[in-house]
Amino acid sequence: MFSQKNNQEIEVKIENDKLVMVDKYYTSGLFLTYRKILRNNFIFKKEGNNVLQLNVALGNETYTPTNLASINPIDFDRPYAGWFFLKTEIGKIKGANALLLALEMGITGEESLAGKIQTKAHEIFGNDNPTWVQEIEFKFLVNLKARYIISKLISKHHALHYVLEPSLGTKDVFIENGLGYYFGKFNDLRNSSRIETIDKTLKNELFGFIYLGYKYVAHNTLIQGSLDYNDVLFTTTMSPHLFKLKIGGVLKAKRTIIKFIYNFNTKETPTSTSHSYGTLVFSRNF
Repeated sequence: MFSQKNNQEIEVKIENDKLVMVDKYYTSGLFLTYRKILRNNFIFKKEGNNVLQLNVALGNETYTPTNLASINPIDFDRPYAGWFFLKTEIGKIKGANALLLALEMGITGEESLAGKIQTKAHEIFGNDNPTWVQEIEFKFLVNLKARYIISKLISKHHALHYVLEPSLGTKDVFIENGLGYYFGKFNDLRNSSRIETIDKTLKNELFGFIYLGYKYVAHNTLIQGSLDYNDVLFTTTMSPHLFKLKIGGVLKAKRTIIKFIYNFNTKETPTSTSHSYGTLVFSRNF
């Protein structure tokens, strides 16, 4: 029998484009996540051998234009923007399917602290300081998000995932479809780090994955400003059609999980270019 106490997890995730020698657009993210397996009904009904899991994340994201030295917004291919948020998510994993519903709320502007954190980091490492001129102004934003995942096992060591992810709210409005290919040693979906499910069995995993996605964006407040388009500070238009690529590797040794991921997306505004960044994840079950 596996441990009854192994039903919680703490995760630290760092995303930074410096990991792939870039410094623009989505330039950094820092996230702290707590996860817990639920034994009783909460939003979803607990029945049979399905898994209910609660995920709570605190995060900070930083976005900058290519030209970090200019104080003239005419030189910017996107606005400076920060996003400091709390995200609460409840997931139901049943067999080869998973449905997750989330409420995300947070703030933009100087109050997000993204500009101060990036400026301090550049000072420490001796880089030129970004100007943070005409940053997306302060807003309190709320979004409802969902993820629906269908997993198809091709063989013991190969699986496909179809992912549907819509988002609706004052921060952004989009829908993303994607297909992931997983290869290696992994557990069934109810106990696998493929979708960040807490593994009660403590079985090791070692696998890689490739993900291709298409994202249609109807609105992005961190680029376009508020939904009413009445922002005083600099905003610009966005590109509604995005294509995404992720390539990663995951090692799970008993309670410890380490992930390395390369991320790529096509341009988010008409005057910008495509972008890449790296992701490092460390998590521990207890």
